[in-house]
Amino acid sequence: MNKLNYLFYLLLVLIIIFLLNSNFFGENNYSNRDALVIENTAQRLKNEAIKKENEILEFEIKNAQNSNDHVENFAREKLNLTYPEEEFISFEEEKKDDERK
Repeated sequence: MNKLNYLFYLLLVLIIIFLLNSNFFGENNYSNRDALVIENTAQRLKNEAIKKENEILEFEIKNAQNSNDHVENFAREKLNLTYPEEEFISFEEEKKDDERK
């Protein structure tokens, strides 16, 4: 009976070692999990940035649908469109010497 208990304990220890081996060295180990957590965090940040851009675009679309002034302002600023009797003047910002290097 005593040998049977030792055999049972040995079997339990082997099963535990086998399971721990798969956790640390198997296909779904902790290093793969950590890499996935980092990748997931990076993807969340990208998604948040895209959500903010979508909110801005949604705001611009709603303004364009509700206001002719917004459409005119967009055409003047983004597309450089003017009325036939107007002159369009644009100013370019000078770059500092530090920024050119």
